[in-house]
Amino acid sequence: MRESQGYYSLVQYSEFPERAEFVNIGVILFASAEPYVLAKFSQRPRRAEKAFNVHLGNHFKFLQESMESRIKLEFGSGWSKERIEQFVALRSGKVRLSPVRSILVKNPVELIEDLFQRLVGDVPNVRRGQRPSTKLAHAFKMCGVDKLLLKPEPVHLPGGVKIEAPFAYQNGSFNLIDAVSLAGDPDKALNRASPHMIEGELLYQETALANRKQLVVIGDEGDSQDSAFLDMVSAQMERHHVRFYTIDQIEPLVRDIRENYAIHH
Repeated sequence: MRESQGYYSLVQYSEFPERAEFVNIGVILFASAEPYVLAKFSQRPRRAEKAFNVHLGNHFKFLQESMESRIKLEFGSGWSKERIEQFVALRSGKVRLSPVRSILVKNPVELIEDLFQRLVGDVPNVRRGQRPSTKLAHAFKMCGVDKLLLKPEPVHLPGGVKIEAPFAYQNGSFNLIDAVSLAGDPDKALNRASPHMIEGELLYQETALANRKQLVVIGDEGDSQDSAFLDMVSAQMERHHVRFYTIDQIEPLVRDIRENYAIHH
């Protein structure tokens, strides 16, 4: 199949558009080959809610459906670059479209999935019941950084303490990446997270003078925890020198892994 000229635009959300601060919540691809116009959106509003400290709930889904309906209405019979640019220029308010970018299209369906993973970054849903480390391995693979990670040896600290993690990478510090389930009752979830705080503090203190090591913890919260609980866990992790992410918001970590792989290899 030959490549053909296409264009894409990011769907972006802001609770305060006047500040010009937006987060990516979707992507639209315009292709010369059928299907001609494709759109893919984030399944959950958590990233936008965290960025602007708001609760969007069903309103987030309404905004996406409204944008998708406008796209179908405007480009159902075809598109041109000029019409796309005009459509983008007219979008305002809390949902806007980024400037149009040119791209070569070979397989539209595969391409929009790739654009979505790289630029929007939602971690695809995986089967319930999987271990957090298995989910994290799947997420890293879907983000294309699984081959950039190391499988670290256990770190032995004074007093017989052994810290193990399934993944690691170098960015000036040697980062041990582990996952923890935060699903279910908040008290039990906090009990599962607390040992990582202690391990992280010990690791930070014992390696402060040479061969700096740091713990990175990824929380798999499922759909059961609200933002207040996650913010509390994140704050406690930071106090213990642990970097913390949730499994559906690992794009900053993914970027750091990619950028530092080129530097340290």
